[in-house]
Amino acid sequence: MLLLFAALALLTAAQNRRLCAARRTGLPEAPAYAAQVPPFINFLTVGLGGFRGVAAEALWSRADSLQEEGRYFELVQLSEWITWLDPHATEAWAYNAWNMAYNISVLMRRPADRLRWVAHGIALLRDRGLPANPHNARLYRELAWLYQHKVGSTDDSAHIGYKLALAHELSPFLRPDGSVVDTPTNRTALAALHLDVDRMRTLELRFGPLDWRMAPSHAIYWASQGLAYAHGAELLACRRAIYQPLIQCALAGRFDGDPIGDLYRAKPNPEVVRPALQFVEETFREAPTPGVRNAYAFFLLQAIHQAHAAGHATQANDWLHDLNRIGEGFFHPMTIEAVVRGEMPEFVR
Repeated sequence: MLLLFAALALLTAAQNRRLCAARRTGLPEAPAYAAQVPPFINFLTVGLGGFRGVAAEALWSRADSLQEEGRYFELVQLSEWITWLDPHATEAWAYNAWNMAYNISVLMRRPADRLRWVAHGIALLRDRGLPANPHNARLYRELAWLYQHKVGSTDDSAHIGYKLALAHELSPFLRPDGSVVDTPTNRTALAALHLDVDRMRTLELRFGPLDWRMAPSHAIYWASQGLAYAHGAELLACRRAIYQPLIQCALAGRFDGDPIGDLYRAKPNPEVVRPALQFVEETFREAPTPGVRNAYAFFLLQAIHQAHAAGHATQANDWLHDLNRIGEGFFHPMTIEAVVRGEMPEFVR
């Protein structure tokens, strides 16, 4: 019996080493003890091991109740605990960032307080969610959406403040047209803002001189990183998260105001139009869905109008040909005169 016990003990030790190696390579590890979270969360995190998922599910059930009751501030803390229990819970990171940027920010009366909560939502994904999940395409896309919509759109009454804050933060590192200046000092300063100069320059080479004072440029920056890890349905979602802000950049993607004087204006960035159309064309070839076709057609209409107004008749006619090509069988052919008048395509019944 003693020999059998000793043999089993040796086998157990060997198996334990194999299990530990498997956990390190294939399973998410539990975070270490953290003083900033409640003791019972530390107990669950460190003590329960693989049963952390059960505890996280229980907290998710509570989170659903808080959401229905509109208790958004409590949701922030609860979602924080969920991410401690399961740092790879994509939904928890995405929801907590969205809750801060949308639900809580609009409860604030002062624009400065709204901006602070929007910044918290962005920082949560950028500074914590993505480092914990560097190959998660959806989190890159969620971060891109915060820039594209929350900062870049006009839906929030405080949107001018968000835009000016971004322009003010980035202006010291940019040329007058908004493109990045590559110096050792700028590299260090932009790295502190979680921006990589090499990646910024790569995007400028591909899409033209993006204006980094503008929110759509940052949406492109983050979504393009997610595209490298996207698969299945997420692949089209990430491409959409790139071409939508690209269209915004082309139509109104150059800063034309004064971030210090609190003056915001935007104007077209015509140098982005051609590469943006090429990217949408690539997307349409890969996924010829109605949604992509409609976005492509809308963008072509705007590009034709701009080219015609600038006196580039040949380019306008080339893009008109593309418009009628992708619309064949779906809407009736358009003419230059109709586009210039602002008419929309008439769909085939």
